[in-house]
Amino acid sequence: MISEDLASFLVSFALDLGSVAILSYLLYYRRHRDRDMAMAISAINITLFALTGALGAVTLPLGVGFALFAVISIIRLRSDTAGWIEMAYLLAGLGVGLIVGLLGVDLVMKSSYTVFLVGMIALIDNSRFLSRQVVRTIAVTLEGTKIEDGTLKPRVEELLGREIDAVVVKSIQALPPATKVQVSYREKNR
Repeated sequence: MISEDLASFLVSFALDLGSVAILSYLLYYRRHRDRDMAMAISAINITLFALTGALGAVTLPLGVGFALFAVISIIRLRSDTAGWIEMAYLLAGLGVGLIVGLLGVDLVMKSSYTVFLVGMIALIDNSRFLSRQVVRTIAVTLEGTKIEDGTLKPRVEELLGREIDAVVVKSIQALPPATKVQVSYREKNR
């Protein structure tokens, strides 16, 4: 019986590793070139796979799983730098890790849901499905608190050395005088 459990674990782990490699490297990293986020997608997926397997080994109410998922979703609330694309890949990585880590679910079901999740991300984040023009948003802190109309955008464009679409003031600090802004700009088609 133990060798059967070990074989099931190894097959599930291989499915998870293959899926997260496709999701984080072949899909995300090759399209968006963000090593840190590719690493985060992979690490969170593998961590969730292990947590799900460990929690599945004991009898717990279904609410515990939803609570775990809710706690992990706080990542979005605490992250100003991750965009919606990054969060979608993270969520897919979380989902794959959760599904594949479940004990007692047969391999066909795990594979079906995993292929569905990874396949849908591949379809949705495809330039033939959605335009490749990407609007990026970054946070910038400027010295001083001068925010009169028409002065922020040129200051930020000069600082970044590129044309930007919008600047939104997020906060102003009195000492030392500083202004935190959110900057949006369009990236060239990739």
